[in-house]
Amino acid sequence: MNNKLLFLGTYTCILTILMPASGVFGLCPPVVNRPPIPISDIMPQIKGKTQVPIFIPTNLTIWDRIYYRSQATTDRYTISMEYTTDCRGAGACTLGEIRGQKGGDFSTKIEGVTKTLKTVQLAGGVKGNFHNGCGAYCTANLEWKTQGFLYTIAIRNGKEADLIMMANSAIQAGKR
Repeated sequence: MNNKLLFLGTYTCILTILMPASGVFGLCPPVVNRPPIPISDIMPQIKGKTQVPIFIPTNLTIWDRIYYRSQATTDRYTISMEYTTDCRGAGACTLGEIRGQKGGDFSTKIEGVTKTLKTVQLAGGVKGNFHNGCGAYCTANLEWKTQGFLYTIAIRNGKEADLIMMANSAIQAGKR
């Protein structure tokens, strides 16, 4: 009997994710929305330290709790997204990055690494470059250029549609 109840409870939780109306039965905790990017925490770490106009997505397709670490110099900024507070860019705990830099070129095909490389259309008529490659980890990145600056959103195991959505949200939000 207990196994049947456990199965029923688990099945109901899965249905809650797929069809939120099943949560009415009160058998599962509510599905939590994606955590927002803490822009108010990030901006003081980079604004005034870089001459690169800052574009940060307002939408992420990430459901996990993410920790952000930011760095800026006169000609670039990087916002690292990590799974732990002390990751410091180590491969196993890094999810990805949001970068802006003065100048720079789009990614090119890397033999034995590149799985996908193509031009994509972004918000406001901006052309982007989607690159998906695998080395130790598979990482997808989407790049676009605006007024001599190169912007990149890179996500481990990222999907093209998700990166386009994130880039579009950054472009539509405008310079910060």
